[in-house]
Amino acid sequence: MNNVLIIATTSYAGMGPYVINIVNGFYQDDCVFFFFCEYDDWFFKKNINQELYCKSTFLYTPNTKWNKIRNVLPIKKKYHNSVIAFCKKNKIQVVHFINGPGDRILVKSLNCLNIVSVSTVHDLHPHECKKEWYKELFTRIKFKQLVKNLNVANNIITNSPTQYELLRRENSNKHVFFHDFPSLVTKAVAAGTKKIVELEKTEKPYILFFGRIEEYKGISLLYEAFITSPEINEKYNLLIAGEGKLPMSSNNENNIIYLNRYIEDEEVAFLYLNASCVVYPYISATQSGVLSLAFFFKTPVLCSDVSFFKDIINRSAAGKLFKRGDVSDLKTKLIELLNINNNKMIENGIHYYENNYDKRAISEKLIQIYDYIG
Repeated sequence: MNNVLIIATTSYAGMGPYVINIVNGFYQDDCVFFFFCEYDDWFFKKNINQELYCKSTFLYTPNTKWNKIRNVLPIKKKYHNSVIAFCKKNKIQVVHFINGPGDRILVKSLNCLNIVSVSTVHDLHPHECKKEWYKELFTRIKFKQLVKNLNVANNIITNSPTQYELLRRENSNKHVFFHDFPSLVTKAVAAGTKKIVELEKTEKPYILFFGRIEEYKGISLLYEAFITSPEINEKYNLLIAGEGKLPMSSNNENNIIYLNRYIEDEEVAFLYLNASCVVYPYISATQSGVLSLAFFFKTPVLCSDVSFFKDIINRSAAGKLFKRGDVSDLKTKLIELLNINNNKMIENGIHYYENNYDKRAISEKLIQIYDYIG
């Protein structure tokens, strides 16, 4: 097998669990090394298997505004020299950029050393967003850099079947590969016992939305369906848990609870285990690991019929679907979910989780890819 270096440049949002549940599928004996850019919480070092420490480098890169700007500029990044030195020292033959298309300046430097690069593409197109003008500008610049980086990538990996077909059609001169999206359940998430203090005085059962607040996740649709349905809101609370700018005004309604903050890994279990159901009302989703949380914690799930969710729900029969963007259908399907016996759905979710979120299966698939391109 080729000597491989996996580079993780961010643990932001879901990227941390994504990386961890791929990396922890490798064994110490595999010819795979790891390079992690760490923020103040040292997420990667706290979550990777200790046996992999000897194969890993942890580089502290403060998540400051300046560094965020610097990362989207067409300039040499601070970690480049460290990566090059690591590759030379460990005779690396393949570098895998796991958080997105590898920076083209570094990729070209690696090419000069006869080191092959492969990049995981997460979102080929930007999601819908409504943010302050400067944040939207930053997003546009970021995606322009992504496209430029993708142009120099000869080897591409995706976890989305739809995106896989699109990439193959549009990049006939490149190697395009697929592997399943990993679970987002880390050791800290699975073992979490921390209670949510904001829910201590709550008596009603609740419907859960969990995740970073983004326009494309359709939270306003769920909000509208909830507040316009007495059949739901008289019996349940709606719990919106996640950091980000809310698309609706939060007036602390009696039946809506906002946890508009960062949710710690140790709190996730409490959210799911105590929820009557979880709703993912996404307007778009190239790929996502949020279904793994619902399946693992045995929480009934309702999600929109965007292609990624639809594919998994249709194959697993582990949840219900509603028509994307359709508030009326969301309301109808949510009422159905809350009034039926969901035991079979939960069993299907457990079965799907056990058979489709196997860390070692993903690492073995990646090893095949590394050997093919190396």
